[in-house]
Amino acid sequence: MAFLGNRWVGWALIVSLALNLFLGAVVGMRYWREHQRSSERAMMGPMGRIAAGLPESGRAKVKAVMEGRQAQIREQSREFRRARSEAMQTLAAEPFDKAKAEAAFVEARRRANAMSELMQSTMIEASAQLTPEERKAFRERMAERERRWAERSRRQDR
Repeated sequence: MAFLGNRWVGWALIVSLALNLFLGAVVGMRYWREHQRSSERAMMGPMGRIAAGLPESGRAKVKAVMEGRQAQIREQSREFRRARSEAMQTLAAEPFDKAKAEAAFVEARRRANAMSELMQSTMIEASAQLTPEERKAFRERMAERERRWAERSRRQDR
């Protein structure tokens, strides 16, 4: 154990311990923050990400509206995904049936429109619960999200 008497080994152990503690703290903090954010966002989906920029009182109002419609949103979403999947399957079916494919895509479009209408009415209902300042912040978050989508689309079009 004579090597433990060397000063550099002692310092190396201290530095190693400090680095390990620092890295553990960084990883733990990131995990905690993401877990904290994702639990609220996951419950509310895209509107949760938009509502995240609101003050706590506004987030609570949006959350209450979303919770009230959660079963309906889940069902509409499930039906839309099912219809879209069926439409895509008709494209690869042999023999190809053009009329069946067209009908499947009409149904998928109908389901997409129903989902869009539900989300829009939910957004309107949530906005009706907000103060003017909260509505402004909500609108700004939606506009920011739209800008990001447009930018992403432009990058993909290049």
